[in-house]
Amino acid sequence: MFVSRLPKFTICLLAVIGSVRFSAFCQSGEPKVTRYNGKVSQQFVMNRDSPIVDHATGKRISYETYDNMLRRSPGQYKTQPIFDKYGKASSFEIIKKSQLYVQQDGSVMNNPDLMPEVGEPIAPFVMRGLDGREYDSEKLRGKYILLGFWVRYEKPLYTLASTKVISNFVDENKRKGIEIVSLGTTLNTEEECLEAIPKRNCGFIPVPESYGFNHRYKISETPYFILVDRKGIVRAMAPHTEFSKISELVLR
Repeated sequence: MFVSRLPKFTICLLAVIGSVRFSAFCQSGEPKVTRYNGKVSQQFVMNRDSPIVDHATGKRISYETYDNMLRRSPGQYKTQPIFDKYGKASSFEIIKKSQLYVQQDGSVMNNPDLMPEVGEPIAPFVMRGLDGREYDSEKLRGKYILLGFWVRYEKPLYTLASTKVISNFVDENKRKGIEIVSLGTTLNTEEECLEAIPKRNCGFIPVPESYGFNHRYKISETPYFILVDRKGIVRAMAPHTEFSKISELVLR
């Protein structure tokens, strides 16, 4: 993420994930799906009233302290948004560049070591689906949750092949009496979702303007999936081309 020091009251942050590169890998027996491990830019605005945290101490600091840190050590720090359970950039963190996960081309990626881990509780979330319902991870205990992380619902990533494996997995378990709440994040607005989502079953409930959750869970590749069990524990994680790691699980 790159920080532009603008006059006193406003700082625009550009969130950059990874470097642009497309690849098309697939395991035998699975539909061919294009993977995206690239760069998505979003602008977040910080002002004097925004909560700011010093990454080194974990403590909140004043805007004046923050400004002095940048003045004393120009070019040594970056400021990045912190995403809350609603997928919103509700606060900001100042961090030394040396602590960021930087690629050879200079781009900054989400550190994969900070992603959720299998066997650990999923960080709480509250998502509002295209169906108008609110999905609170705490209130979904007792049900399986499949989180799908997308960029936009459009080709080459969002295709019939890419959604068929999801709907099959959800439907097969439903026939066994196992409910899976399947949600899909995206940059798309509600209007764009209504236009992009076909009448056929796509296997998940779209969550408009929810790309902040990709940031919250440090997802650098899309489509990507996290399966959460009835107790809120991460059961499995996989990119779309390895979706069999999830679909072949026997859920009870």
